[in-house]
Amino acid sequence: MKIDFKIFKPVENYEIFITGFAGIGIVGHLATKYIARNCDVVGVVRYKGEPPIVSIEGERLLLQNEIFSCGGVVGVVNNYGIHEAAMYDYTRALASWVVANEFKTAVLFGGLDGRLRRGDDLLRIVYTSAYKKMGLPTGEAKVLEQGLQIVGPLAYLTSFFEELHFPALVILPYADVTRPADPYAASVAVDFFSRLFNFPVDTSGLRQMAEELEREIEEVRRRLEEQSKREESSKLYI
Repeated sequence: MKIDFKIFKPVENYEIFITGFAGIGIVGHLATKYIARNCDVVGVVRYKGEPPIVSIEGERLLLQNEIFSCGGVVGVVNNYGIHEAAMYDYTRALASWVVANEFKTAVLFGGLDGRLRRGDDLLRIVYTSAYKKMGLPTGEAKVLEQGLQIVGPLAYLTSFFEELHFPALVILPYADVTRPADPYAASVAVDFFSRLFNFPVDTSGLRQMAEELEREIEEVRRRLEEQSKREESSKLYI
């Protein structure tokens, strides 16, 4: 599958790449989107089969997979998720794009099932061999326990970075599985990233964003279900 990276504004500094995906508490997506809120949208990632959705955010058109940039941080916000059939090719192309642009490191956000939490720890981390070899910061956080797994596009992207010998860190706060969106877990991830890489972020607005995303996700889900039903009905009459 062809994945296109279209840059329409100059990027001054490819230093730290970040992204995340919807998962438990949509923590990965929420953390990435919140960091990107005051950044410039500089490009998009396009592929055939991406969700056929656009919307309005503030005074601008919100596209599918937006590339943003600010203060040495460049990332991708996957506003409407990744089509399952494109997941492998999309994440492989994303990893290759990061390496080709000579980023110093990648930081990926995800969430852990809060029911697995033991003690007072708020998160776990995973990092590639190259990240460890280069001695990049970990904040003395504990590594994900053996036997637990990362799944979905985050797993693909992490494994591609490992194969490409690229330094990548995965930040995994414990999240509430009973909520569609967990702003507290997202704030834990963003705060940890902020301290680790000296990139100040005020997380006071995360709760409001999480509530807005919960409503948006429900609306998107409803519309996609309606579209699927219409397509299925049309097949019956052919």
